[in-house]
Amino acid sequence: MIFGDSKAPCAELVVIGDEVISGLILDRNSQYLGERIHALGIEVSHITTVGDSAVIIEDCIKLALQRADWIILTGGLGATHDDITKSVLLKVFECGLKKDTKVAGMLEAMFQIRGRKIPESVSSQCEVPEKAEILYNEKGTAPGFKMSKGKSILFSLPGVPLEMEHLFEKYVAPEMAGHGNKVFLHRLIKTTGLSEAGLWEKVGPFEALLEKVTIASLPSYLGVRIRISVLAESRQEGELCLNDAESFFAERLSRYIYGKDEETLEEKVGDLLREKSLTLATAESCTGGLIGHRLTQVSGSSDYYKEGFVVYSNEAKMDRLGVEPRLIEEFGAVSEPVAEAMAQGVCRVTGADIGVSVTGIAGPSGGSDLKPVGLTYIAVHDSSGTQCRKFIFTHDRGRNKERAAQAALNLVRLRIQGESGA
Repeated sequence: MIFGDSKAPCAELVVIGDEVISGLILDRNSQYLGERIHALGIEVSHITTVGDSAVIIEDCIKLALQRADWIILTGGLGATHDDITKSVLLKVFECGLKKDTKVAGMLEAMFQIRGRKIPESVSSQCEVPEKAEILYNEKGTAPGFKMSKGKSILFSLPGVPLEMEHLFEKYVAPEMAGHGNKVFLHRLIKTTGLSEAGLWEKVGPFEALLEKVTIASLPSYLGVRIRISVLAESRQEGELCLNDAESFFAERLSRYIYGKDEETLEEKVGDLLREKSLTLATAESCTGGLIGHRLTQVSGSSDYYKEGFVVYSNEAKMDRLGVEPRLIEEFGAVSEPVAEAMAQGVCRVTGADIGVSVTGIAGPSGGSDLKPVGLTYIAVHDSSGTQCRKFIFTHDRGRNKERAAQAALNLVRLRIQGESGA
């Protein structure tokens, strides 16, 4: 696996803006650009995030021009006081400004449609660096620029993601496409039901795999994603490497893998239900309808999702699903017997082939020594019987609900596949 080949063309990204380094907005631009540039077969060697300081921006640009074939700046091209990228470019490339009549015409047309005069601050967007090739922006007021120095080509793009992506795809990607000498491919394997440490313990040694691909572990509270990447001489060669790596993980983690790339757990559950002509109903307490929401995010889910109940109170559990009062009195609403009765009841009431239920203490209040915050019982019922699992999640209410919904969908997946959820 050859990342960092000194003979290969490389790109460097510089993300500009106080709002980014202060955490007020998330940097989505470098994520988008990194993936797209790698897909063009060009390595991204550095990603630098800087605030609105002319001195620091100038230093970053000069350093990037010394070591990268392609430099992409994002941000600082607007019409407010903190948009200083253009002035820094004038200094680095030792040039002045000129008026671009096409930019002026585009601005005039844009504001005419809005029924407004061009604000004085925005009219300055017509002034562009003399040495720049202009990247005309139909999605906003700020044009982008292409400038060259030595062997390096610099693109300066607006920071607004919609505008940045538009200009990148229109101007930058076509130019970079012919310069990559490798094909970059990646695949995302999605797992749930294991911690990151537990997953890699099951995987075991994989040093030999790293000779073909790079592996990234991407944990979250809903599961672990494994990103497999390869920089190959051809697409065919790359796909073979990815297939070998995917087979390696499938052999060791089959029951925990629910999909890859853009596939979701709810889509997987839906596919299995449709494939076996089964229907599903949900009985939710602490998740408040989140399982039903996720299921119905999938187009065509009416083929298999019959009905959902949010039975938040004890009365609702008894009145809607027929949970016996004695079970709640003896074991409490958050208990295995009640979860099982809810799953059985939702099948009985709706006629669904499979019922899944969730009851728990989402927090942050309501817990005790015997039943702590995060305690959750999830049951799945079908014609072969009822299975219930006990979970203890975190103390974060939102994450507890999301993790419970994830676990419930996964138990349904395993049940349909004929695997134990234990």
